[in-house]
Amino acid sequence: MPRIDISETIKLIDFPDKIWEWLDLLGDVVAASQAEAIYQDKRFIADTPFKKILLCTINKDLSILNTIYFILRCEMIHQASSHVRLFCESLITLKYISLDPNTRSGLFWGYADIEAYEITSAILDWEKYKAKEVHVRRVEALFKTFKEKYKVANPVYSFVDKKKRKRRFINWCNKNIANQASECGPEFKRLYELVYKQMSSYIHGSAWSLRRQISYSRAHYNSDIILNDIATIVRTTLVIWVEWAKFCISTLGWRLHDTILNLPIRLDELDEKHFPQK
Repeated sequence: MPRIDISETIKLIDFPDKIWEWLDLLGDVVAASQAEAIYQDKRFIADTPFKKILLCTINKDLSILNTIYFILRCEMIHQASSHVRLFCESLITLKYISLDPNTRSGLFWGYADIEAYEITSAILDWEKYKAKEVHVRRVEALFKTFKEKYKVANPVYSFVDKKKRKRRFINWCNKNIANQASECGPEFKRLYELVYKQMSSYIHGSAWSLRRQISYSRAHYNSDIILNDIATIVRTTLVIWVEWAKFCISTLGWRLHDTILNLPIRLDELDEKHFPQK
C-alpha cells in the first residue's frame, strides 16, 4: 500500500497572500524561539528538579509552537486550537511551579508514580481479557512495581475533606488550571480566560465551533472565513507566546526582547490591512 506523501499533501493546500502574512508572522516567532533555544541549550545544565522541569517543558512548548504553525499550514483549525490551549496550560503550570520551585518541583515529579499506577491499572483491566497471556504477565509484573511506589506516594497526594473523608488530589497540586492561573497573578488569570473562552469550544466540538465549517469544504470554500480563523489563532498564540517569552527572559535570560517589541507593530499593520475599522 502506498504511503501518504506529507510534503505533496501540504503543497496542495495553498493560501492567498493575506493568509500567508499571518502565517509568516507566526513562523517568524517560532523561528526566533527555536534559534534562541538552540543558543541557550549549550549553556543550560538541568542539575536540579526545577531546572529539569524547565528543560523538559520548554522543549515541549517549542514543539507545540511548531505544531500550531504546521497544522495551521494544513488548514486544521480545530486541531490548532487544541494545541493553543495546550500551550497556555503548559505556561500556567510552569509559572505556578516557579513561584515555589523547590516544593512544587518535588510534588510535580512525584506524581508520576500515581499516574504510572493508574495508567497501568487501566491497561491491565483491558489487556487481561483481550491480550495473549504472555503480554498480560508482563503488564502484571510492571503493575506490581508501580503499585509499591503508589503506596508510598498516595499519602502525599491525599487529604481529608470537611466531612472527614479521605480524598485523592485531582492532580499533582490539587488545583485546576484556573486556580493555578489565579495564583500566578492577574496577567495569567486574564490569559486563562481569553484562551479558554475562545479555544475550548473547538476542543469540545460545540455548535459554535462548527458554525463556519462549511466554508472549509470544497464546494463552499471561503478564504475570508479562513483568514479570520487563522488570524484569530495566530493572535491568541502570540498573546500566550509573549508571556512565555517574558518568563524565559526573566528566568533563563533569553534574548527575545526585540521580537516581543516588534510584535505589536506587525499585528497592528496586519489588522489595519485585513480588518480595517469601518
